[in-house]
Amino acid sequence: MKSWLYFDLKYFKNELKSMLTPKGLSNDIFAGLTVACVAIPLSLAIAMASGVAPGVGLISAIIGGIVAAIFGGTRLAVTGPAAAMAVLIANCVQTYGVTGLLIVGFICGILQFLFGILRLGRYAKLVPLAVISAFTAGIGFIIFIGQLPKALQLPAPTENAVIDVIGHIGTYITQMNPMAFVFAIVTLVIIKVLPKYFPKSPAPLIAVAVPTILVVVFGIQNIQLVGEIPHSLSLPKLPDFSTIKDWTPLIETALEVFLLASLETLLSSSAVDAIGRGDLHNPNQELIGQGLANVGVALFGGIPVTGVIARSSVNIAAGAKTRRSAIIHSLAIISVVYLCPNLVEMIPVPALAGILLGAALSMMDLREIITYWKTDKSEVVVYVITFLAIITTDLIEGVKAGIFVAFLIVAVRMLATKADIKLWTNKKVLRVSLSGNMTFWSFEKLESIKNHIVTHNNLKYVIFEFDGLKGMDSTGASHLINTVRVIKTYGVDVILHELSGEQNKVLEIACHGEKPYIVTVTESEIKDILENAQIDYSATDLLKHGMAKFLDNYAVDKKELIDNLAKGQKPHTLLISCSDSRVNPNEFLSAGLGELFIVRNVGNVIPKYHETNYIYSEGAAIEFAINELGIKNIVICGHTECGAIKACIAGNEIKSLELRNWLQIIKDGFSKRQPVDAYQGVKFNLLNQVDNLKTYPLVAKLLKTNELVISAWVYDVKTARILEWSTSKQKFECITCSDSIETTKKLDKEYNTQLNATNI
Repeated sequence: MKSWLYFDLKYFKNELKSMLTPKGLSNDIFAGLTVACVAIPLSLAIAMASGVAPGVGLISAIIGGIVAAIFGGTRLAVTGPAAAMAVLIANCVQTYGVTGLLIVGFICGILQFLFGILRLGRYAKLVPLAVISAFTAGIGFIIFIGQLPKALQLPAPTENAVIDVIGHIGTYITQMNPMAFVFAIVTLVIIKVLPKYFPKSPAPLIAVAVPTILVVVFGIQNIQLVGEIPHSLSLPKLPDFSTIKDWTPLIETALEVFLLASLETLLSSSAVDAIGRGDLHNPNQELIGQGLANVGVALFGGIPVTGVIARSSVNIAAGAKTRRSAIIHSLAIISVVYLCPNLVEMIPVPALAGILLGAALSMMDLREIITYWKTDKSEVVVYVITFLAIITTDLIEGVKAGIFVAFLIVAVRMLATKADIKLWTNKKVLRVSLSGNMTFWSFEKLESIKNHIVTHNNLKYVIFEFDGLKGMDSTGASHLINTVRVIKTYGVDVILHELSGEQNKVLEIACHGEKPYIVTVTESEIKDILENAQIDYSATDLLKHGMAKFLDNYAVDKKELIDNLAKGQKPHTLLISCSDSRVNPNEFLSAGLGELFIVRNVGNVIPKYHETNYIYSEGAAIEFAINELGIKNIVICGHTECGAIKACIAGNEIKSLELRNWLQIIKDGFSKRQPVDAYQGVKFNLLNQVDNLKTYPLVAKLLKTNELVISAWVYDVKTARILEWSTSKQKFECITCSDSIETTKKLDKEYNTQLNATNI
């Protein structure tokens, strides 16, 4: 039995083992140093945006990078401070101070660890993508607006940053430090333009190096610098929990940080899967690693960290092979802290603001909105509402609003009823194909159908088709019954076609008495009803109606498949079956367009090969399938209750010369072994046709070299189950698609006993 708790020691040992081998070490060293060049300026900038000292960002990158690399579940990911967290962390610092932030980070880490242990990492994928995209864009917008004062070297706003900054743009422009603005723009241009021409270059490092060099070389005095950073790591210690008097709001904030950090991490891990080398991440292990990392970061006085796609993508592009690269990146940052902190202290703050402006612009990707608009316009609604809610309220409220709207749209779609209405050419029959669900939401749709029906004066019958309807509740059933009763007052009879057992039951309950409709299961029943009412039954209209449904639904959804098949076919199987209308191979095999090359005739017959006097089309189809289409799999499928077999066994005189000659092929086969009943005749005939197929030289040649597979199946028209001939066991056995399900095994055993009662 699968444990509720996650603990994969084998996974952990295998990952550590790969780090202790020399293989790929040079690649990891290069990648680690490259990532460090990117991580240092990013960590400083994100710390600044988070409302803490820039050096705190370096501490977080060091501790988080090492711990998450050892214990995490994403091999090539790099952990550190994330721009997406900056806004929430800044609010936390402003409300609870640095000590409160450390407690929040500690709680966040504990929760992540527990969620990983409890196997809850997979639930992060339940958040709609449009909400995630808008969430990222909203944070990017807030960061962009929030960094404008720093880029202009002006005091930060004291009120709501977004509203206050936007409202004072004119004032900021007149009071800004021009040189600071130039440094911010230069940094922004470098970080955006350089990767286009030099993809592997550490653009963030170069972007902050240029303004720093200008400050040092030209001795520019009126530019704010990073200032003093820690020259070493302090010893770890627990946060001072005694400083917190009101725990309720702090716990709520910790939950927000936990949710955001976990979501950001798991999304980053999914992105690493997409751009990496096929190593899929382990979400539960990743949460455990991130939890331990955040606990460690809190003990060392850092800000909460996440898996970061910006650093991870650089890591992969630089050729990282194992987790060592992330550890090496942290060691490189430690070296900077210990050996050359003065270089970091000389970085201009406007340059770091430029780094954040660039990150914010990347987070606000307009291409995502365009994609949503092209694929599903409702996603744009979710995106816009989430985005506006985030920038006008706060992050969590924005996400809640987005998820609510997303689920509302899903609910409306699930509850909606769709109808395809076609009037027959005789103007007396209307067919309505229902799809979706019949619920309380269906009232308006049923009203529109009713209004459409009553406008046709000569209408005699309305046929509601239920084969495409997924579900029906009691309210939807009541609405339908009321609609049917209104329709009948106009002298129009109603047929409900292909009701499921559950739908029939719900409708009978909703009737509260006499049923105002006729129930049919087969098309022949509809034909009899219409002809008895002296109304022409139009098979052509029925086919046109089916084609319209095909074009409106399947052909639209499968346009790419149809376009591809228009260039040529490549079916995987030649299927030879009977012409019986009850046998539909594409239906019972769930085979789509282009999968089966089908030959159908009376009795699924394959005439023996004759070199000089072969007059049948079956031989041409067989050779075309093998030679031209390259098919290596042939299935001959007979069926129970076969009229051709019954006619051959009964021995009654057949007047049609063509049919009599054709059935003689089956009778000739029975000369070898005479069946005692029709079912045994189906089996004997099927095996005889397999023997006939083997008389074709091309088939015999491929069988000899094991390049062709021939299967013999019997389709049971009563149960829709299929028997397959087993050469090794010399009997037919029921084909089972779910051997692990005990119920299916039991049914198969009973079915095999029943169908093999007449032995071969």
